[in-house]
Amino acid sequence: MLSLVDNSNANHDIRAEHHGLYKLSLTRNADIAVASKPVFGASITFHTDLLTHDSFIVKPDNLLGWVDMGGLVYFNICSGQHPLGMGKVKGDTTTTLPSQFITVENGMLRFTTALRIYLLAKTPRDIQEHGLCYFTPA
Repeated sequence: MLSLVDNSNANHDIRAEHHGLYKLSLTRNADIAVASKPVFGASITFHTDLLTHDSFIVKPDNLLGWVDMGGLVYFNICSGQHPLGMGKVKGDTTTTLPSQFITVENGMLRFTTALRIYLLAKTPRDIQEHGLCYFTPA
C-alpha cells in the first residue's frame, strides 16, 4: 500500500543550535591526585575510572572523585569556547558557577546532571595546565 506525504507544509528553516559547550579547569593552587580512594594532602583526587575513556556520559550518581575542605573553590567553568581554541563559539566567553554543574557532599565530587564528557588530560600535571575536560549537557 502506498501512502502520500504532504510536503506543502515542510519547514525548510534550518538553524544551528548552540548546545552549551563548557570547559572544566582548575585553579593554580589545587593539588591534584588520581587514585581509587581519597589521597591525604591532595586538594582534589580524581577517581581513576573517570580518566579511563576519552569521551563518555556521566550521571549524577557517578563518583568523580573527592575534594578537601575547599570544596568547589578549586574549579573554574567557562562557556562559549571553541574546543580547538579558535575563538568564541557564540557571544562572549562567560564564567559559570561550578555549583551549576558540580556538587560536593561529604567530600565526594559528583556532577548535578547527566553530561557528555570530552577529556583534555589524564595526568595531574596536564590537568593543571590544560584543564580536565570539555562537557555539554547530555
